[in-house]
Amino acid sequence: MKFRSTLLLWIVLLIAAITVATAGSAAIVLERRAKQELGEALERSARVFEAHRTERLRAHAAKAHVVAEEPRLKAVVATEDVSPETVYGVADEMRKAVKSDLFLMTDGTGILLADVADPKASGFDMSKDPILAGALRDGERSGLWTNEGKLYEVVARRLSFGTETVGVLVLGFKLDHALVEEVRLQTGSLVAVTDGATVVAHSKLEDGSEAPSEVLRMITASSAHESGPYLSTSRTLDTGAGAARTVHLARSLDRALAPSRELEVRVALIALVALAAAAALAIVLSRRLSRPLDGLMAFVGDVSRGKLDAQAAVAGPTELRALGEAMNRMARELAESREQMAAKERLEKELEISARIQTSILPRRLDVPGLEVAARMIPASEVGGDYYDVFPVEGGGILAIGDVAGHGLQSGLVMLMVQSAIAALGREDPSARPKDLVRVLNLVLYDNIRNRLRNDEHVTLTVMRYHRSGRVVFAGAHEDILLLRASTGKIEAIPTLGPWVGAMRDVARTVQDDELVLEDGDVMVLYTDGVTEARSTSGEMYGMDRLTAQIEALAGEPVERIRDVILDDVERFSRGKGQEDDVTLVVVRYRANETRAGG
Repeated sequence: MKFRSTLLLWIVLLIAAITVATAGSAAIVLERRAKQELGEALERSARVFEAHRTERLRAHAAKAHVVAEEPRLKAVVATEDVSPETVYGVADEMRKAVKSDLFLMTDGTGILLADVADPKASGFDMSKDPILAGALRDGERSGLWTNEGKLYEVVARRLSFGTETVGVLVLGFKLDHALVEEVRLQTGSLVAVTDGATVVAHSKLEDGSEAPSEVLRMITASSAHESGPYLSTSRTLDTGAGAARTVHLARSLDRALAPSRELEVRVALIALVALAAAAALAIVLSRRLSRPLDGLMAFVGDVSRGKLDAQAAVAGPTELRALGEAMNRMARELAESREQMAAKERLEKELEISARIQTSILPRRLDVPGLEVAARMIPASEVGGDYYDVFPVEGGGILAIGDVAGHGLQSGLVMLMVQSAIAALGREDPSARPKDLVRVLNLVLYDNIRNRLRNDEHVTLTVMRYHRSGRVVFAGAHEDILLLRASTGKIEAIPTLGPWVGAMRDVARTVQDDELVLEDGDVMVLYTDGVTEARSTSGEMYGMDRLTAQIEALAGEPVERIRDVILDDVERFSRGKGQEDDVTLVVVRYRANETRAGG
């Protein structure tokens, strides 16, 4: 497919996709928001209904309190020889006064004395009724009663003469359409009250029209759901006779979603106009861009055939002109890169030679009387900046370890200087103190690094003079010396104090000799920061704790195994991150009564 056809197709598809995504997202967001607002409105409606019920129950309780304190009522209940007609007459008079729909009285044991709704009703045992029993026990109890398909809010109050309970008064008020219609007028929600599966009271619809029976069945089918055009919720009012009394509240989804659906139609119309405009723009752009691109394609073909002196035509829009200029630069750089490749190959060979020189001057034999020694240096690049040396001298040996700042060819050159100077000075004067070796070495390195190489690098270095008796004198600043005592199996970390080498001209006043004493079987571990500062993929460092734990765990192993296990563990720890610095490890075990050294 040609460029202009491809461009036209993709622009049209892109605009269509954006349009559909925008319209769909807007519809989803608006519908979700409408449902959320409906849900919040239903929750408010439920709270309004509960507030109305609470206020009604409070008013009912107040009426029950007034009637229960009426002396005439107490008298007819407490007096045994009062005729039923007299009891009924007093009850009917009181019912009319408080305008209740139910009015019952029982004696102190819960036996019915009078029911205004049924003049002949008396003698029934109502003590098992939870509301009446609660009033006898607690003084007052409220709840819901169902009577002849109607639901009543009832308040039962205990009748007392002094401390003697003489009966119970029960007032009931219908929970009817008037209450739920009042809630609808305040909240706009359709309200229905059910007793089990029976709707006992309901309001009108949101628009004021009568609620059809199918709508009532729909919203009372479950406690909270979206069914057809309505969103509803419910609250349990009471549970009696095995059936739940529930209030259901519902709002019309169609009414709530009407504004969002109108907006969706408008978005769709705007999208159609945008799609037509995008198609026209794509046609114009494809024609304008295709001609300069054809020229660039021809240029690419020439370059692919090796004609690096070809030139692309710089024409068309700003981006295409920039592309043409970039491709011309690319052709020139490709020609130059051929020459650079040869130079790079020569440099790589030189680095390989330097690496061989560096590794070749590391000690091959680590023979020092009374010591078992194992060591290894792993450079981070072709030439590293770490240094170690071990060689025997009269009465013992010299051990040294150091780290040139950074790594690479220049650090490797500094490391070569350090090795050469230490080897020469140590062998020339085996009795020389380590601080003197460090002081002389600093003079040489300072001049070479600062004046000849014109660099500001420095070296952390510790030089040790080991005596066959186990006494070790050391000087210079490097990492702590880790000493595993054979007698305790625990690590001692011995700090190395002193100046960096090559950082200042004269260190005579700051360098000093310190010493430690090795006992039979003790293990001394020297290392560079490439061990402790190796990092995992999460950035965590290997650290001193891991290193000392490994040394203590390998206390009885040969020095070669201690070295290999630690280096393998460091390599595994930093495998995902890769080696970022040179790694050097020297492991020494002192044997007081042996003369053979390790390798």
